[in-house]
Amino acid sequence: MLSERQLLNRLRLWLTGVYIAAALSFIVILAGLSVALLRFYFQSSIDSSLRNRMALEYAMLGVPIPAELERSYLEWMRLRAPVFAPPVKGEHDREPGEAQDEEHDDEEALHSYAPGNSNNPLAAQGNMPVEDLVSVFVIRLDPTGRVLVPSAVAPAGFSPNLDAIATARRYGVDWRTVWTVTGEPVRLLTYAVQQPHVTLYLQAGRSLLEQDAIARQFVIGLLLGGGMLVLVAAWVSWSIAGRAIRPVRETWARQREFIANASHELRAPLSLIQLSAELATRPDTPPDERRELAGDVLRETRHMIRLVNDLLLLSRADAGRLPLRIEGFPLQHVLDDLARIWGRACAEHALTLEVEPTAASVRADADYVRHVLMSVLDNALRYTPPGGSHSPASCAAWSLGGHHC
Repeated sequence: MLSERQLLNRLRLWLTGVYIAAALSFIVILAGLSVALLRFYFQSSIDSSLRNRMALEYAMLGVPIPAELERSYLEWMRLRAPVFAPPVKGEHDREPGEAQDEEHDDEEALHSYAPGNSNNPLAAQGNMPVEDLVSVFVIRLDPTGRVLVPSAVAPAGFSPNLDAIATARRYGVDWRTVWTVTGEPVRLLTYAVQQPHVTLYLQAGRSLLEQDAIARQFVIGLLLGGGMLVLVAAWVSWSIAGRAIRPVRETWARQREFIANASHELRAPLSLIQLSAELATRPDTPPDERRELAGDVLRETRHMIRLVNDLLLLSRADAGRLPLRIEGFPLQHVLDDLARIWGRACAEHALTLEVEPTAASVRADADYVRHVLMSVLDNALRYTPPGGSHSPASCAAWSLGGHHC
């Protein structure tokens, strides 16, 4: 059987585990989204650089550039070199028939930016915007995969991918990620270029080692940061769980106190009923005294009924909602009544119950004052040695003053 403390500690640990699990789920989801966004950004950036480098290769070959490559390269030109980008005219600035030549002008602008073109304005300035393309390699292949024009920046161990060539032969273009013989990942773009007598295949690729290294460092940082967050979450969860079970702990303490108060309140009238019944059943007890004792039992029984009904009031008192009937009354009336009832019980235990006259007037709830004094008398009856004496008046003053007799 677990104790109250053990049960509450288990509840706190369980709540802490729930809070930590929720925090871990949030951290894992956030980390997963961050890694996915980082990889998406890397792939988008690499794919864009492959398109742009492929567009330059088309321009150097002097063949029509596919629309998707042309759009990507023109946008890249405007972002990288806005000073040299061809001016874009609005609809109101165009002369009649100029709109139909817009695509031709863009194509000419694209060829003018190609490497090797003597009229390239960026080359003339020595500021050609290919810094993010230097790590991209391009090789030219024949239909069998034989290298016609190699690349000096291709990763070591890279060989043309024949599956990519087969897909490009069928669909015109192919995207895939391949691995070299050394295990280095390479993002590969393959295009089929139609020539008058033969079909060439261009494969543009870029190593993913740098991006993978950055992604690994990012994941390691997330793990370290996540570990610290887990420790913080554990401490916060333990604190929150402690606050969450505080009402349970307080309720448990109030329940325990309620049971103790209830047993204490019921003990005194039960003891008096037992003593009165024992006296009434003795053969030497006069009939008049028996009737008086029976009346005491009946009155104490009614009093116990009220006590049972008042047990709920004890729980309300713990919550600060105890209703009281405050009125003024002479204390002597209560003492005389208690002396008459408890005098016989004291005589049976060879004790003397002394009632000292008092003119004190009390402003309180008379029933609860009587409960308090009955508890005092019951304790005195239990713990006073034979031959002793007890004064309810002094105990009443002592108890009403906030002490115990």
